[in-house]
Amino acid sequence: MLSWFITFFLASLLFRIAYFFITRNYDYWKKRGVPYIKPKPIFGSILEVALGRAHPGKYIGQFYSKFDSPYFGFFAFKKPYLVITDPELIKTVLIRDFNVFPNRYFVSDKKIDPVMSSGLFAIHNPTWRWLRQKQSPFLSYGKIKLMVPLIQECGDCLKDYINDNVGKMVEVKEMSAKYATDVIVRCAFGISANSFVCEDGFRLAGKTMLSQSFMRSLKIFSYYYAPLLVKIFKFKFIEPSAVDFVREAFLEAYRAREKSGVKNRRQDLIDILIEMKNEGAEFEGFKLDEENLVAQAVTLFSSGFEAAASTLAFTLHELAVNPEIQRKLRAEIKHVVEKDGDVCFSGIQSMKYLNMTITETMRMFPATSFIHRECLEDYKIPSTGLVIEKGTPIIVGQYGLHYDERYFPEPHIYRPERFSDENMNQIGRCTYLPFGEGPRSCIGQMLGVLLVKVAVVEILRNFSIERHASTVEPVILTPFPIVQAKGGLPLMFKHLSDNF
Repeated sequence: MLSWFITFFLASLLFRIAYFFITRNYDYWKKRGVPYIKPKPIFGSILEVALGRAHPGKYIGQFYSKFDSPYFGFFAFKKPYLVITDPELIKTVLIRDFNVFPNRYFVSDKKIDPVMSSGLFAIHNPTWRWLRQKQSPFLSYGKIKLMVPLIQECGDCLKDYINDNVGKMVEVKEMSAKYATDVIVRCAFGISANSFVCEDGFRLAGKTMLSQSFMRSLKIFSYYYAPLLVKIFKFKFIEPSAVDFVREAFLEAYRAREKSGVKNRRQDLIDILIEMKNEGAEFEGFKLDEENLVAQAVTLFSSGFEAAASTLAFTLHELAVNPEIQRKLRAEIKHVVEKDGDVCFSGIQSMKYLNMTITETMRMFPATSFIHRECLEDYKIPSTGLVIEKGTPIIVGQYGLHYDERYFPEPHIYRPERFSDENMNQIGRCTYLPFGEGPRSCIGQMLGVLLVKVAVVEILRNFSIERHASTVEPVILTPFPIVQAKGGLPLMFKHLSDNF
């Protein structure tokens, strides 16, 4: 009897100690006068996200209207996070005082994941700034303009695929991913991925990177909200098999280009990296050795194809469920193509309603849930006096901003006219952030938008986009950290009788 009592007592004591350790910081935001999402033991404020019951962007976004404050707090386990909601404060963090918040709050550890931690997405400043400046020429306006013929070749493969599936159910997210994969690989590495023919290769690598398995979700979640798990279990952010394939394919192309010399120059990412290596480019010990070269290739591929594929797929879905918008957009495309005699870069750039449509898609379905930053030193917010302590994660939630009725009335309605020339002046800076803002905004946004525009133009010239019996409207997002539609995005295509 006595031994049972001692066992019970010790177990109760250990539970109380553990409970105290886990919850002892839960008054952090209260002591600072910051409204916050009430935490629960162990998981803090993110139980629904941690258990896979809620999409993280939507979950945090629902609190934007519940707190009358320029910010609010929450807890990921016992770690306090600050969500900033006021556009002026967002501008301060992302632009004005960027030097205090230059890095993403994301595990960047070369001992655990040398590829991810050395790529442009995760690497820390000031190496990040140096590396971005070196890579920027590949994604300049002039270089992207020259990519149009390559993108159109991939668009021809997309058209052929739709031709073969007219009248059938087409899962447009998968179709868009194949097209975006072909474009990114062709423009960056000079390789023909042939994703519509070959289910292996780059397309399989992309699928592996974005697998929605429990372990994949846990790893992505941990890199943002549970870094201790990353360090204990040595989680890699991108699946090693996918990294290995991209490494092998990239290095084969890199070495062949390096061997051929100047006669095969394309001025793509490979040429930029060759130039950097030949110049002996180095910054504070960071050298472009083979592993760091691979890191740049993997980062561009993994972040590039998914964001563009998502935007294209959701655009096609919205055009299918909004036939009047589809007709209006097709009329604009027809007018420009007939005026120019063909599809060209300047013509695509002149299509205002096309731009409005894709911009509205990125408002409703931003490819990422949050913009993450880490505070590198104690920082006092001028307008409120709140001191953000060094090491505090800062979050800007695109879903919260993009669905805020103060900035976008009736936010759940797909309305491209929000972004007309007349209405653009009414949209305040830092309320629309599909690519982030400031120095660390998405480096590939021009290429991503262009490849979506080329695809939409090619499709609407030849096909009508229609609902399928299995089309779900409104779209339901999965709880996966990367934006995905539950059940996919099934649609149907039909030939136009008067294609142009």
